[in-house]
Amino acid sequence: MSCFICVKHIGITDQPPGGYFYEDEHWKVCHFPAQQSILGRIVLESRRHFLDFSEMTEEEAASYGILIKKLYSALKHVTGAERVYSLITIDGVPHFHAHFIPRRSENTTKGIEFIKQNWSCNEKDATDVVQKLHAFLNPNSEKNRSAN
Repeated sequence: MSCFICVKHIGITDQPPGGYFYEDEHWKVCHFPAQQSILGRIVLESRRHFLDFSEMTEEEAASYGILIKKLYSALKHVTGAERVYSLITIDGVPHFHAHFIPRRSENTTKGIEFIKQNWSCNEKDATDVVQKLHAFLNPNSEKNRSAN
């Protein structure tokens, strides 16, 4: 198996900070590696190996929009983002994945210039955001009940 995302899904490579905070039958969502990321940058990855929207099943396509709505709401709530940028290029890793990048109101740089900046955050802060995103998206999970 040579696909970075497929290998990551089965746990062979380093896992994202805080692990996957959302999973369903079609998708897995995690924080981007902290050393390469603004705090709160998340990645939605398809469970099934495919390249782009043209290869999605009807079920994957239908669930995608619903999940994005949830992710935008969660990111805005947890990070205080004024805007959430989404980016899909699939050039670096040929497995469907989409980036969601929160921009807070105090960030003066916007749009492509904001996305292009070299960002980093620390692993602990990324893990804290992941825990908050998990709690927001899964309010009735056992993990959240035991934390309270």
